[in-house]
Amino acid sequence: MPLASLRLTPTPPFNFAETLSSHGWVVLAPNTYHKETNSFSRIEELPGGAVVHLRVSAEGENVLIRAESAATLTAAQKNVIKTRVAHMLRLDDDYSTFYKLARKKGPPWAILARRGLGRMFRSPTVWEDAVKTVLTTNIAWGGTKRMAATLVNKWGAPSPLDPKQRAFPTPQAIAAVPLKKFEAKAGLGYRGPYLHQLARRLSAGELDLQVWLDPSIPADDLYRQLLAVKGIGPYAAANLLMLLGRYDRLGYDTIYRDFVSAKYFSGRVLPLKDMLAVYDDWGEWKFLAYWFEMVMAEE
Repeated sequence: MPLASLRLTPTPPFNFAETLSSHGWVVLAPNTYHKETNSFSRIEELPGGAVVHLRVSAEGENVLIRAESAATLTAAQKNVIKTRVAHMLRLDDDYSTFYKLARKKGPPWAILARRGLGRMFRSPTVWEDAVKTVLTTNIAWGGTKRMAATLVNKWGAPSPLDPKQRAFPTPQAIAAVPLKKFEAKAGLGYRGPYLHQLARRLSAGELDLQVWLDPSIPADDLYRQLLAVKGIGPYAAANLLMLLGRYDRLGYDTIYRDFVSAKYFSGRVLPLKDMLAVYDDWGEWKFLAYWFEMVMAEE
């Protein structure tokens, strides 16, 4: 069982532990969060079908990736692993203007830069992020975890080192399952047909979700593209924008409503425009301001 040790060097400020705990995705299959060792692991299927075990942790100022595989990894496979983990941890994103604005605002915001807060954990592919976002709609977190685990356990590629452990299923794996069978086995409710159709479109080459990462696409155009996908409404689109590195639109849900009403309006629920206007002065960073204000309030 060959084991490769790969390293990434983040641009400071970077806080590995805070990045892992910044978003609930870290506990959704096929991710496993190891809080006691400040690390996470997952099974990852690479282009060509190789399936590897990844364990990601901090090593001083670096990020250490331990990749275990059935066969020795090629240089190209190692580069794919490094690129995907860097994407998950947002190592290539620039938060300098966010930190500048936070410092300008003073306490408690200035602590964001000192602690290296701002990066939010995400999936290695837009496909996985899109699926998991749809799984969060109109359901409690426990239901989201159950559905993600079902998709992985039923249609994810098994590891040759331990067939009980599986990767996140590819669009091709989902598209190959007849719709009726998928609905019956997945237990996703109304989400099933939407995700099955999305998988079929991706598998047929009709749609490429990775292009949504292109920063040159105007934010409003990207938002409209997201809404054009069946199953993605305003809430899901706003959360996907955040996962794509666009923070200028807020996702209004019960969590946002309850936090903002308690924090700013003495428990009163105001009209939507007033609830959303709370973070207007953060401009392109308003989602991050909301999210990390909530994180700091919970500490």
